[in-house]
Amino acid sequence: MKDAKKLTIHNTPKFEEYYSLINNNLEGLKRFNLIITAYEVELFELTTAPKTNQDLAKELGFHEEMVQLFCEALLDLGLLTKIGDKYANSPLATTYFCRNSPHHMKHSLQNIKSSANRWAKLSEIIKNGPIIQEKTAFFNSNWLYGIAEGAEAGSVANTLEVITTHLDHKRWRRLLDLGGGHGLYAIGFTALNSELDAYVFDLPQAIPITLEYINEYNAKKVHVISGDFSKDNMGKEYDAIFSSFNQSCFDPVYIPKIIDALSPNGDVILRRFKDSSRTSALATLDWNLHGFNGKKIGSKPHSSENIVDQKTYLSHLANSGLSVLGTFSVDHMSEIIFARKT
Repeated sequence: MKDAKKLTIHNTPKFEEYYSLINNNLEGLKRFNLIITAYEVELFELTTAPKTNQDLAKELGFHEEMVQLFCEALLDLGLLTKIGDKYANSPLATTYFCRNSPHHMKHSLQNIKSSANRWAKLSEIIKNGPIIQEKTAFFNSNWLYGIAEGAEAGSVANTLEVITTHLDHKRWRRLLDLGGGHGLYAIGFTALNSELDAYVFDLPQAIPITLEYINEYNAKKVHVISGDFSKDNMGKEYDAIFSSFNQSCFDPVYIPKIIDALSPNGDVILRRFKDSSRTSALATLDWNLHGFNGKKIGSKPHSSENIVDQKTYLSHLANSGLSVLGTFSVDHMSEIIFARKT
């Protein structure tokens, strides 16, 4: 039998601590499903012009009152606006969720949905181990297109702003985008410097996507080199070598190859994740929910092969004979290291 006097005494920890933990995290799940559902039923295609919930329910074939509640929740989230009794897209929805927008996040949203589906299988994965794929399936075209969407939407602009603030990019005539994938950084460099030829070096399976973006932007000064930079020749006499978010930015073993490919006084520009972005236990678990043969279980996010922290990597750069020019933040997750061959 329970003791009624205990009802007059606060628990330790208090109930509010439990409630906040559960409810705050559930709110994120609710918002995620709200956004994904609106996108998948193509609501944002219907609200390019103002419409009532009755109009929308009829076009979607949905329950009229539920559609109104649905739209009100999207209104609170900032994805819809409201004029009188009619709903229309906010600038955020128009820019990133409408399928005819040049910044439509189709592949990014698909990748996020895949991540959510993995988390829904968490107990199964903890019991049986990570979902294992072929490496080419893990880093597939959808993954690369998703990265490209973020690059087009602002990552290229943010990165180039930092680079051009601190380096004289106008003096470059040959640039190598090492592991450049979609090639959008190389395209951006040539847009800023008409005298620059940029070369995107990546694996054969990435090159068709690189060429697709080169053609879309009519980037005649951007060229491709197919190969594996861990074993293949990268070329010579580059005035600058740029690398973003791949093992050449983290593993010191590639430093001699980079130096060998540079011209005298050539610049090294390495964009990498900040050490702090790889410390979260939740992010580490997420990174390990799926993988490929050879990917070590328990590895930190964004890691492969021999990953070292910033201090150690800078030490390797200096000991190799490069002059380290500085490290500058791009955003909350990434930074750029600048070095020069003397």
